[in-house]
Amino acid sequence: MKRSVFVSLLLTIIVGVAGGADAGTPEWRYGGRILWVSAGTTSGELGTTGSHLDLSSGPGLEFDATVMFSDVIGIELSVGVSGHRLDLVGGDWDGIDGGWVGLVPLTALAQYHLQVYGPWDPYFGLGITWIGGFSSLSSDFQDAGVEDLDLKGGAGLAAQIGTNYQMNNRWYANVDLRYLGASLDATVRTDEGDLPTVKLDIKPWVFAIGCGYKF
Repeated sequence: MKRSVFVSLLLTIIVGVAGGADAGTPEWRYGGRILWVSAGTTSGELGTTGSHLDLSSGPGLEFDATVMFSDVIGIELSVGVSGHRLDLVGGDWDGIDGGWVGLVPLTALAQYHLQVYGPWDPYFGLGITWIGGFSSLSSDFQDAGVEDLDLKGGAGLAAQIGTNYQMNNRWYANVDLRYLGASLDATVRTDEGDLPTVKLDIKPWVFAIGCGYKF
């Protein structure tokens, strides 16, 4: 998804949700979550080496802000970071520890909160996400002639389902599951030149647990 399309969709979500909300003062909610990012995936073949990049699942942290325009309609904006082991499988580099990769998802979701009795506040959301990446190469990978791993971020659609549990008038606990439909383009740079760019089709499932505060 091109950056211009991503921005256009983001603005459409914000304007559409705000326009359909009830009049009144919005309520702001801020929270933090511990993540488990199920990003286990294998890339395409790295040139003539016959090897593939293998990215494991890993833990992470996230900060989110939600503005509620009514009792049931809101927009959540979140930024997270997670760490993932990078291995090489197959071909000339089979079994090499590649180092690690960090993923940085930025996500905007339009939420609908179900009105139920008691402290529970279940919701679902649809929106867009952009995932960036950075890497730290191991000495073994560098000894194989690799100088850098360039990761280009990508955008896609996002969906979530979760619930808040109101502990008192201000504090709430949260459990959340989301799907982020974005991938990365990876280019391995060696001392003999760049290998062809391959797709890291991560499109992760993200399980999160945390807490938040209402203002």
